[in-house]
Amino acid sequence: MPAGCDFICKNEKCSQYKNGFVITAPWPMGQIELIISSLSKSVVMKPANKPILDKIIEKKNEGRKYARIIYPNSDRIEKKAYLIQLWSPEAKYIWEYDIECDGKPLSEAIESENLPTKCPKTNGPLLDFNSVTKEGINCPFCGEKLMQSRWFTNENNE
Repeated sequence: MPAGCDFICKNEKCSQYKNGFVITAPWPMGQIELIISSLSKSVVMKPANKPILDKIIEKKNEGRKYARIIYPNSDRIEKKAYLIQLWSPEAKYIWEYDIECDGKPLSEAIESENLPTKCPKTNGPLLDFNSVTKEGINCPFCGEKLMQSRWFTNENNE
């Protein structure tokens, strides 16, 4: 089940008070054209989705093959890949990797992809979703521990 965590600064003295970012667990992805088509239908009913659609179209024009499946997956878009996010505490940066799954279970796909364990920028450690939610993340601006707010989405379309 896709999950995420909002990391938010609660230090009132920080310039980023009440701001933060999201890191997700491995997220299923489908063919970008199918995601665009599915989201295009929803824009008619929810104009608020237009900026998301525009961003995905921009990514397609940049050469991306996959985009995150938006749940509920009412169009039953097939999983073709997973988006893996890894946090670099030293670089204070989220690295993203698309891993094609070719019908393999997620664990096999990750293993065969041989993801980096060191940050390409600092050579420091990279932390996955489980590690960052367990250890926490310090605010890149004030250094205090960020508040965590975890959430998940149900993949079941029934």
